[in-house]
Amino acid sequence: MVKTKRRNKGVIKRIADTRMQYLLQKAHDTFPQNRELANRYIYLARRYAQRAKIQIPSIWKKRICHKCKRLLYPGINNRTRIHSKGKGSHVSSTCLDCNHTTRYFIKIK
Repeated sequence: MVKTKRRNKGVIKRIADTRMQYLLQKAHDTFPQNRELANRYIYLARRYAQRAKIQIPSIWKKRICHKCKRLLYPGINNRTRIHSKGKGSHVSSTCLDCNHTTRYFIKIK
């Protein structure tokens, strides 16, 4: 009985991952035409990740606002700046819907 549960968890995680990837890509494609639908896709993708206890890939995680949980689409509702002075080099991404700024620091080799 235990072996089937473990196999089912792996299958569930794989299905949730493929659905999540599909929804994230679909949200990116539909955002210029319909923002509400794209944000709904993001909400559903986040729910799949939470239910299956899987992580959203870092490429997509940086494209979701940490405060309002909406898709960040460069040039439409996202402003990206590169800073190389002061505390160190970083990229700042500002959501123009909620005005929240997220900084991603750049490692210097």
